[in-house]
Amino acid sequence: MYSVRKLPDTQEEKCMNVKKCYEIMNGDYEDVKGRFLTDARIRRFALMFLNDGSMDDLRAAMRDKDCEKGFQAAHTLKGVCLNLGFTGLYAPVYRITEMLREGDYESAAVEMPAVENAYDDTVRGLHELENI
Repeated sequence: MYSVRKLPDTQEEKCMNVKKCYEIMNGDYEDVKGRFLTDARIRRFALMFLNDGSMDDLRAAMRDKDCEKGFQAAHTLKGVCLNLGFTGLYAPVYRITEMLREGDYESAAVEMPAVENAYDDTVRGLHELENI
């Protein structure tokens, strides 16, 4: 005999899954829940992040050693993270934003791997969210 994995069918079970996805990405589920009110809205807006080009812009600016464009991209990314409760990504993006604001490319380049790691965690959590 085998067991069949039950898919979430109640609002409470779905909530636990959205919350788990936020745990994967080190996000602040309770904060974003206070703003968006429902898990359906959280999911809808959070998944839009997958189409946001700010990280690609930041990567291009860092590759080109362009602090001004890097600052603009990081600042945009920081705002998106703050609004969506992506606190795990927000912290390193905040740091790199300030470094680029000051024109400190060398420090920003050292911080970039932390941004990349947090971004990967966020995207991994969002891909889990896509499957809910």
